[in-house]
Amino acid sequence: MQTIVLLVMFCVGVFTHCVSASERKQLVKPSGIQRVIADGTHNAFTAMVRWHKAYWLSFRSASSHGSLDGDLVVLRSTNAEQWHEVQRFDILPDDRDPQFLATPDRLFLYDPARHDGSLTSLVTYTDNGKTWSPPQQVYHENFIIWKPVARAGRFFASAHISSSNGHERAVHLIASNDGLNWEKISEIRSGNWESETTIHFTEDEKIVGFLRQIKESSPSAILESLPPYTNWSERKLDLHLSGHAVYTFDGVTYLFSRIRDRGRRGTIVYLYESGELLPYCEIPSGGDCSYPAAVRLGAEMLVSYYSSHEGSTNIYTCRVPLHDR
Repeated sequence: MQTIVLLVMFCVGVFTHCVSASERKQLVKPSGIQRVIADGTHNAFTAMVRWHKAYWLSFRSASSHGSLDGDLVVLRSTNAEQWHEVQRFDILPDDRDPQFLATPDRLFLYDPARHDGSLTSLVTYTDNGKTWSPPQQVYHENFIIWKPVARAGRFFASAHISSSNGHERAVHLIASNDGLNWEKISEIRSGNWESETTIHFTEDEKIVGFLRQIKESSPSAILESLPPYTNWSERKLDLHLSGHAVYTFDGVTYLFSRIRDRGRRGTIVYLYESGELLPYCEIPSGGDCSYPAAVRLGAEMLVSYYSSHEGSTNIYTCRVPLHDR
């Protein structure tokens, strides 16, 4: 495997990085880039899982990034190459930001949908991949359910409140026994433009939260909590995270995110090791882009994302080699 050239600098608890053009050439290279959806509409915000011997990919289809006419589309593939639309949800005026949660017997799809100036997180599910339950509200009004995960027989997620006032924003750690009824465990952080927060469980049951902060000088943070997850410590993170997701394959943890670097936008994969985010792979993308997701595919990861670097805003997949430990 190619040598990974890393430049990581720590200073007074804040960790920062920058990747030069020459260093980017040394990162792991993606392959098998496929344009999955390119129909001239605005296709964005991907979610992807493997469930019941198939790959499931969902995204929002709308007229623009911020329009109020989004539908959620669900695609299915048995080989990660040929994709077929199997469901389209038009529940509220703007269905957006799909989130999958897969269990052995049930596939949940969460839908933070905008309507009448507010936002409601909905959930629908299927037990057979063909019929879906009627949608129902989950958690509180104006909270977005983000990146639910299964752990020790329960489900955990973050939920952040959507508000144009940064002092009214907050992100909660929430839990559920059935994927339908969620309760607050603790407040991860509040009052300072909190947004998407992806949670990751370490082997010692610590939760690490990767938090996006908007409209302030420090765009991101790493927060940590030990059971019972009521107290959180914070480290400022001087890099951009948004639409990010975390996965662990063969004991290696990867964080996928949009990158903003001196005016350049794209999609980046980090290794998360010993509390550090280390650049691992950049995926060809640009403009309005990213919100990636990943599943295991042999010795590789299959990554979904969206990008407008080819003109229209399209859905893509690519393959990224797993880290050779």
